[in-house]
Amino acid sequence: MSVIDDNLKQLSDRINAACFRYSRNPDEITLVGVSKTRGVDEIRQAFQAGLDHFGENKVQEAETKIRQIGDGPVWHMIGHLQTNKAKKAVQLFDIIESVDSIKLAQALAEECANTDIRLKILLEVNSSGETSKYGLKPEEVLTVAEEINNLDNLTLAGLMTIGPFTEELDAIDISFSMVQELYGQMRDKFGAEISTLSMGMTGDFERAIKYGSTELRIGTAIFGTRDYSITEN
Repeated sequence: MSVIDDNLKQLSDRINAACFRYSRNPDEITLVGVSKTRGVDEIRQAFQAGLDHFGENKVQEAETKIRQIGDGPVWHMIGHLQTNKAKKAVQLFDIIESVDSIKLAQALAEECANTDIRLKILLEVNSSGETSKYGLKPEEVLTVAEEINNLDNLTLAGLMTIGPFTEELDAIDISFSMVQELYGQMRDKFGAEISTLSMGMTGDFERAIKYGSTELRIGTAIFGTRDYSITEN
């Protein structure tokens, strides 16, 4: 058994334990392996071990990997996306999780219309208020969602957030609880198509499960410590 196989087994055990603790069904939760800076061989190992979903932060880096790996994985764009990269992103990714403006959504919709693609998207929420993060302000979310929901060729499926960079559980709980509430309001407004609440990473995914996350974006706990000296495009 490889290190990645072993890591995925340990992670599955932790997810199941958290689901039991918070009365959640593990089958409701999708695990996305954050594969930024990771090599093609590592991604293939994780895929062969049963991981189907992978998240990338950079369009150019993702393009190289996706072309080499081929069909099979479901690819998530989880990093900030500039509107001038919309065309390439539509061609590469199955879901864009980091939509943070009407302008970006319109650019994606236009590219989808040109290629006859219907694209699943999430709205990114800056739930911590940290200036280093992208995302909509919480008070903007429902208004922006209503406008984006009317765009052709896009399926608005829910919300994504990154928790605050802290070990203080109260701060994490406040952030995740706020987005959970917004997610519930979106489901009430738009119905069952709102089905994805993407929050929780290696350091806080158990708290995210507590607050209703349906998708965990995890890198370190699967692939090990990331080498940030690797240049990303």
